[in-house]
Amino acid sequence: MPVKKGNGKKSGFSLAPITLSEPVKTTDGFTNLVDAPAAKEEASIVEQGSDSVIDNSAVDKKTESKREVTAEAETAKPKSARSNGANVEQSPTKDAKRSENSEKPAENVSLTEAELLRILDAESLDEIYELTDVLRASSLKLYVTLVRLADSRGRTRVKNHELMSKSGIKGIATLYKQERWLMDLKLLEKKAKPGPHDGSSYVVHKLESLPLPAEIYEKFEDYLSSLK
Repeated sequence: MPVKKGNGKKSGFSLAPITLSEPVKTTDGFTNLVDAPAAKEEASIVEQGSDSVIDNSAVDKKTESKREVTAEAETAKPKSARSNGANVEQSPTKDAKRSENSEKPAENVSLTEAELLRILDAESLDEIYELTDVLRASSLKLYVTLVRLADSRGRTRVKNHELMSKSGIKGIATLYKQERWLMDLKLLEKKAKPGPHDGSSYVVHKLESLPLPAEIYEKFEDYLSSLK
């Protein structure tokens, strides 16, 4: 049977080149398409960038939280601990104030010459030459009694009836009157003690605290000596 010889030409069809506008996607061996390696790299870079942004914000938040905790701890400290430095700085100032107060001289409780002359109703000190010109009536005996009862600082405490008995004063009204006279001369300070015994605390000042002539002081010492 005769055999037909072919002429070596494909009949009826021609092949044209194909141009792809999108990147070629590969398959995983099945029907699922897989992105190209370049796309994977871009996606991983984007993901890494977002992770770094998240990490930075987390670090900032941690730093802020640490600062807040430190501030709260500082506020929660005891006042004594926070003010310790201030107390240390103020202590020298307090010590200085105390030393100043201790160095201040005591207030002068004695009378001036003008005040004394006014109380004694005298024009000059030349009119005062007798002890009774200053310690009048029973005030002399009362003053001497208190001087002898007082301690080295001039303090004494005694009941009214005992004081009257020792000073020879008969009535309570006379006692109060002579106390008032001595207090006007600033020779006596009195603080009554409430209670059934009618006791009083006294502070007795020396006669030398008054601006009197020297002969008055001498006569008072002689009077005290005569009572011993």
